[in-house]
Amino acid sequence: QIVASSSKYLIMLDIGMGISYPTIAIPPLLHDGHGFKMSTSEATWFGNLVFIWQPVGSLASVPLSGLGRKRSMFYLQIPLLIGWILPYFASSAWELYIASSVLGLDLGKKSTPIATYIGEVCQPKYRGLLACIAYCFLTLGSVAVYAIDVICGNWRHTALYCATLPPLTAIVLFLIPESPVWLISKGRYQEAKQALMWLRGWTDETVIEAELRTLIIHNCKRLSAIKKKEKKEAKIENKDMPFIRYFFTKEMYKPIILSLVFLYLSNGIGVAVFRSYLVLIFQDFKVEMNEYIATVGVTLIGLMGNIVCVILMPIIGKRKLTFTAIILCMFGILALGLYAIFGQHLNITWIPIALMVEIFFATNLGVGHIPWILMSEIFPLRGRTLGTGFVAGAGNFMQFLGTKLFWTYVEYLTLGGTFIMYFITFCIGLTYLYFFQVETEGRTLDEIVATF
Repeated sequence: QIVASSSKYLIMLDIGMGISYPTIAIPPLLHDGHGFKMSTSEATWFGNLVFIWQPVGSLASVPLSGLGRKRSMFYLQIPLLIGWILPYFASSAWELYIASSVLGLDLGKKSTPIATYIGEVCQPKYRGLLACIAYCFLTLGSVAVYAIDVICGNWRHTALYCATLPPLTAIVLFLIPESPVWLISKGRYQEAKQALMWLRGWTDETVIEAELRTLIIHNCKRLSAIKKKEKKEAKIENKDMPFIRYFFTKEMYKPIILSLVFLYLSNGIGVAVFRSYLVLIFQDFKVEMNEYIATVGVTLIGLMGNIVCVILMPIIGKRKLTFTAIILCMFGILALGLYAIFGQHLNITWIPIALMVEIFFATNLGVGHIPWILMSEIFPLRGRTLGTGFVAGAGNFMQFLGTKLFWTYVEYLTLGGTFIMYFITFCIGLTYLYFFQVETEGRTLDEIVATF
């Protein structure tokens, strides 16, 4: 299961690199640019195009479900490779726009298969842990792209180094099996058995016989409603029901609303929004140390949040971890906003760095990653691809909108006012999650879906 999950880890590493690349490319492009310069308007579009195309890619990933989780991720390594090579040869803003669009579209298309793959191939006792580790690699991707840029000092060469990752990911994807749940849904039981034997430690069929039987029976229940006690559920999930109508059943719209609220806290405000401008924010706070090194340090310490998340999630569960992370994050943002308004004249430049470290730590502890883990668990099988694709697309659109509007908020509200607005939004979101977020840690997918 760890080996199979490694494919997602490499993809998450690439996603972390992709969304963080504008952070290191924009500042030099506003000055010498290593060949050409960008205006502020052009730079903001370059920084946001990856987020514009991610929701389009997320929705476009739904038709790819017919290829399977594994093959979808495998074929999507090709455009990703192209998206990384293009910046190296770029001689105009439009070429960087194309590269950013290709990266965003491809990263968005991967969001559905990677969100569902671990949820379907891992046992409940390992699922949360392995999914959480994946988001360590998302942060590690950000650290990697910042570190590469500090070492080579050139955004073109950084992109070329990043281009080595898609071929490696493709090799790993070639070696792992398809999702047994997906294979069973297509009636390919023999292949599902082989995949499950591989995933449970290259074992023989006697070890996985009970689990395979459970998966097959569950699939049969959904498609033919052979058990009397599930007639009501079968009526809801009957294949004759129009899919749009099924989209508005409780077992679909409740997970969708929960995911959208959580994703707004994760993607619409906070670190996901101002990550692209972190160097510029440190400049605004007049941080005395090198802004690029400060960015690497803050992100690297934020990685510790991922590690703590991996340790704590199996112990206290996702629900308590969510509330802990949100409270830490929201009060860190409030303190940063108050410092921006009242404390800058003190010229204590270590305060914004310390607060940013705390915010990144809290985000990586749970705010930024748990909603994506939940997406792989809370949707029913029939609507899993569409539900995950829709929610992932919406989450990516929130990130685009939040990133694009960040400097508009700063212009009208000031930097401190923007952070305080984020704090108020966190308070509202936390109240909703307190009443509606369910605990999924250690429970089977069937048990989780039944709560909705």
